[in-house]
Amino acid sequence: MGDHTLEPANTLLVGMTGSGKSTFAYRYLLNAPAACRFIFDDLGRAATRLKVRPVGTVKQCEDALASRWVIFNPHVMFPGATRDAFRWFCKWTYEVSKRGPGKKLLLVDEIWQWQNNLAIPQELALVCQTGREENLELVCATQMPHKINSSITGQSTELVCFRTDERLALDAVRDLRGDVAKVENLPMGHWISYNRITRGELAGRVF
Repeated sequence: MGDHTLEPANTLLVGMTGSGKSTFAYRYLLNAPAACRFIFDDLGRAATRLKVRPVGTVKQCEDALASRWVIFNPHVMFPGATRDAFRWFCKWTYEVSKRGPGKKLLLVDEIWQWQNNLAIPQELALVCQTGREENLELVCATQMPHKINSSITGQSTELVCFRTDERLALDAVRDLRGDVAKVENLPMGHWISYNRITRGELAGRVF
């Protein structure tokens, strides 16, 4: 994930639909030497792709910790209240991360849905701003980086860009010190990773 002197506090994945960012995210979670991986899976895509049984109650979440995968379906405990579910899962993940050593990963796809440029849930802010103290890394993916709150982008130490050609998205990539000329010309499935601490750059492909 780049040329690091420090472990990433947060990783931000940016790219258009079908560009490969979700595949990258899942592979990252699969390959990372993590004590546990947490996914907020409101659409059920992660459970299907990873072939991991989703969980929907507090007990099921707790029991799933032994497998090192907690893929949370919010519609069981919070029918019709997905935003409340997101806040609960962020808080629960943060509290669980305090229980033991090792790296923990929280993946949120299309994170723009759960915050905006002006406001961010307190529970998500806690993960972004102090998760590093508990070795908890936020991995978030989006087609719309221009809609991401500065509390997230400001704490993101790794920017992984897939193909995007939407002007506002490219402006956000530029603000995060990404090379817009490279990003808008990436073939589908290819990525460029920028370490925002060391300024290191890597490139690769997922398909």
